[in-house]
Amino acid sequence: MPMLEQLSSPINEGHVSPSFGATWRLPLLCLLLAVAIVYNTFFALNAPLPDTNENPLVIAELVSYLPYMLACILILCTKAPVGRKRWLELAIILLGSVVLRAQLLGIHPNLSHDSWRYLWDARVTLNGFSPYTYAPNHPLLVHLRDVLYENSRFRNVPTIYPPGAQGFYLLSYLLAPENLVFLKSLFSLCEVVSTAILALLLQRKGLDPARCLIYGWCPVAIVEVAIQGHVDALMVMFIMLTLVCAQSTWRGARILTGLCLALATLTKLYPILLLVVVWRGRRDWPLLITCPLTLVISYIPYIILGHGQIFGFFASYASEQGSMNAGPIALVMHWLSKPAGWPLQVTYVVDLLLICSVALWIWIRRLQERISMEASVLILFCVIFLISTHVFPWYTTVLLPGVAMLLGAPWTRARGWRGSALASIGLWYFVCASIVSYFFDTSLNWNWYYIDVYGVTGLILLLALLLGIRRWSMDRRTRRLLNIKLFH
Repeated sequence: MPMLEQLSSPINEGHVSPSFGATWRLPLLCLLLAVAIVYNTFFALNAPLPDTNENPLVIAELVSYLPYMLACILILCTKAPVGRKRWLELAIILLGSVVLRAQLLGIHPNLSHDSWRYLWDARVTLNGFSPYTYAPNHPLLVHLRDVLYENSRFRNVPTIYPPGAQGFYLLSYLLAPENLVFLKSLFSLCEVVSTAILALLLQRKGLDPARCLIYGWCPVAIVEVAIQGHVDALMVMFIMLTLVCAQSTWRGARILTGLCLALATLTKLYPILLLVVVWRGRRDWPLLITCPLTLVISYIPYIILGHGQIFGFFASYASEQGSMNAGPIALVMHWLSKPAGWPLQVTYVVDLLLICSVALWIWIRRLQERISMEASVLILFCVIFLISTHVFPWYTTVLLPGVAMLLGAPWTRARGWRGSALASIGLWYFVCASIVSYFFDTSLNWNWYYIDVYGVTGLILLLALLLGIRRWSMDRRTRRLLNIKLFH
C-alpha cells in the first residue's frame, strides 16, 4: 500500500507565500469570519420549521461552504504568523467556532430526530428502566411519554447508543431536563474542545495550528451538531484526547490513553479499532488493562438494569441490508448477493477479513514506525465507511481532523505530485459532499449520489494510489542505485 504509507510523511509547506500571508492573512480571515457570521444570522432567522421541507436547509448549508472554503484556502496557501499574531489568529478561529455554533443552537432539528431520542433514553434510565430493553412505545413506559417521546423516531425499537453516550445524555438531562438546546450546547462545546486539541496536535507536528479551522468551521460539523445535535461530536473529542495522550510521555499518559479510547468506544463502538494504532507492544500493560476494564465497568449497570440486554437495536441496525446510503463495499455485496443468493454471513466474512487485514497491516507498520498515527486513524475509519450499512453526513465528520493534519499541496516543484495530499483532498471532498444525500429519497435515483460522491472520491483516491505507486517505485529505484554506488 505505497500511497497509504506516504500518508505518514511530513507535509511540505514550501508552497506558501510568506509576503502575502504576513500582511493580509489575519484581516482576510476576520473578514471571512464576519461574512460567515452575517450569513448564519440570516440562516437562523429564516430556518424552516421542524418536519417541513428539508431542502431549503440543505441548500443554505451548501451556500455556507463559500466563506468556509475561502478561509481554508487562505490558511493553506499563506504562511503562518509567529509570536503573538499566531495566538491571536488561533483565538479568532476558536471564537469563530463558538459563535458559528451558538447562532444555530435555537433551531429545532429538521434533518434528523436522533437528539430527541438521546434525552428520552436518559428519561427512561432515570425512571429505572433500561433503554436497551424497552422500546419507547412499550406499554410499561406509557406514563413517561412527553414532548421527548412525541419528537422521537424509531419508537418500536430499543436504543443503540453505548453506555458512554448514555452517561452524557444523563448528564444533560440532570442539568437541564428535556432541554434540547442545552444538550446541543454540550455537544458544540465538545467540538470546540476538539478544534483546540487539533490545533495542539498540528503544533506538535510543526504544522500551522490554524489548520484546525478545517474542522472547527466546517458547515457539516456545525449544522449536524448545533442544529441536529448528534453524539458524534463527543466521540470525536475522545478520539482527539486519545491521540494527544498516546503521543505524550508524562507519567500516567498510557492509562489516560486507555481511558479515553474506552470512552470513545463507549460513545460509538468502532473506535476500539484504534487499539492497533496506540498500542506500543507487549509491555504496554497500562493501556491494555485500563481500556477493557473501563468498558466492562461501564456496561455493568445496564447489564443489571436490563437483565443482560446491553446491545438493544445495534445488531439489527448494523446488519440491515439494502440501505441506499450504505458504503461502497456494502452496496456491492448487496447487489452481488441478489442474483447469487448469498447468505448474510458471506458479507460478514468479507467485512471481517477486510478490517482484520487492514488493522494487522497498520499494527505492523506502527510497530515499525513506518506510518503516522493520524494516517492510521484515517485509514481505519475509511475502511469502516466502506463496509458500513449506513453512511450519514454526520458520521463523516470524524475524518476532518485527519484531513487537517495530512493535507498539503498536491504538487510542488521540489517533489512533484504527492499522492498522500491528493488522497486527503479526496476525503475532504467526501465529507463536504456527503450532505447532498439529504436531497435523495425513495423517489430519486441514488445513482447520481453514488456518481457525485462515491464516484468522484473514488476517482481521486485511485489517482492518489497510482501516484503513490509511482513514487514508491522511483524511491526504490533510487535506493537501489545508491546501494550499487556504495558497494562499487
